[in-house]
Amino acid sequence: MLYSIIKSLLIPPGIIILMLALALWLRHGVAARLVTFVAFATLTLMCLPVIATSLMRPLEPYPPIDLEAVPEAAQAIVVLGAGRRINAPEYGGDTVDDGSLRRIRYGALLHRSTGLPLYVTGGRLEDEGAPVGRLMADALIADYGVRVAGVETESRTTWENATLTAPLLARDGIGGILLVTDAWHLPRAVELFEQVGLEVTPAPTAFVYRPDWRGDMGYSDWLPSIKAFSTSAYAIHEHLGRLWYQLRAWAQGASPAEQVAA
Repeated sequence: MLYSIIKSLLIPPGIIILMLALALWLRHGVAARLVTFVAFATLTLMCLPVIATSLMRPLEPYPPIDLEAVPEAAQAIVVLGAGRRINAPEYGGDTVDDGSLRRIRYGALLHRSTGLPLYVTGGRLEDEGAPVGRLMADALIADYGVRVAGVETESRTTWENATLTAPLLARDGIGGILLVTDAWHLPRAVELFEQVGLEVTPAPTAFVYRPDWRGDMGYSDWLPSIKAFSTSAYAIHEHLGRLWYQLRAWAQGASPAEQVAA
C-alpha cells in the first residue's frame, strides 16, 4: 500500500496536485509563485503532443518483429499484463483493460504465426479479484480461441513478472522467448527478463513514436490534449521506473537473477 501511495504522489498528476497544494499553503511570496509556475509549466508541457512523443522516443528503440524471421532460439511467447477493468457490467465482472487487451491480441497473432506456446503474467493487489494473468488467459480463450501454456498470477511489477515467470518457463524447458508488451515498456522488461537468464527477442506493440513523425507535424501537435497528457504520464512513469530499478539493483548489490537463485 505504501508503495502505491508514494508512486501515485510522485507521478503526474499526483506530483502536480502536490505542487499546487504547496503553493496554496505558501499563499504569498516568491516560493509560492515559483511552485505555481512549475506546476503550470509541467501541466502545460505534458498536454502537448510534441512533448509527449518526444518523451516516448528514447523508450521505443525496438522495431516491429519480422514474422518471417523469428529467431530459432525463441521457444515461447510471454505476454506481460497491464491492468484490469473492475466490475465491467457488460462482461459480468472484472476483465482486461485496454493495455492488457492490446497485448494479448498481439500475442494471439504471434501464436498463430509461429505456433509457439503462449504464457501470460500478471497478478493482483490485495483487494482485487482474479489476477490479471487469469483474466488474460480467459480472454485469450473466449475471444481468440487460444489456450495458454502457462499463467503466472502473483506478480505486481515488471521485476516480479520476470522473476516469477522464469521458474515457470524453466519447468517447461524454455530458455528463449518472444516478449510482448507496449513498445515503450520493452527496454526495462527486456533487461529484467535477460537478467533472469532468458534469451529475449523483443516483440513490441502499441507504438507511440514514428520515425517520420517530425515530417508529419502540424498545428495540432502544439495544442493541448488529454491523450497527450496520458502519453506523457506513461513516459514519465517508465523513465522513473527504469531509474528506480537501477537504484534498487545498486542498493541491494544483486541482480534479479541472483535474487531468484537465492
